[in-house]
Amino acid sequence: MIVGTTLFKLDGNPYYSPEFPRGGLAGVFVIDVTHVVSTPDVTVTIEHRNAEDTSFATAATFSTISAVGTAIQEATSLKEIIRLKFTFDAGDGALAGLHFVLQAPTWRPYD
Repeated sequence: MIVGTTLFKLDGNPYYSPEFPRGGLAGVFVIDVTHVVSTPDVTVTIEHRNAEDTSFATAATFSTISAVGTAIQEATSLKEIIRLKFTFDAGDGALAGLHFVLQAPTWRPYD
């Protein structure tokens, strides 16, 4: 069994995680990158919306991910529904990629 997710740039369209309900008004999101191919520059955006909204808004954005390691981002004032958006840089080749484990968010009340 392989644990985690592997993404390649391919046609350059963003990837989206499944939508999930928030567990608190704020949360800490952690991505453990275990492998990279061709030094990608990946931007991960935490997006949110309420059930009645028709589109997602940006809640927070990770620093660009381009190497093996751990990326951490906090998001506050979260709406009801969350998803993550993974976007490769325009200069990355089609086979630029990364393998990562996305941990469950650590939820907390908003201060």
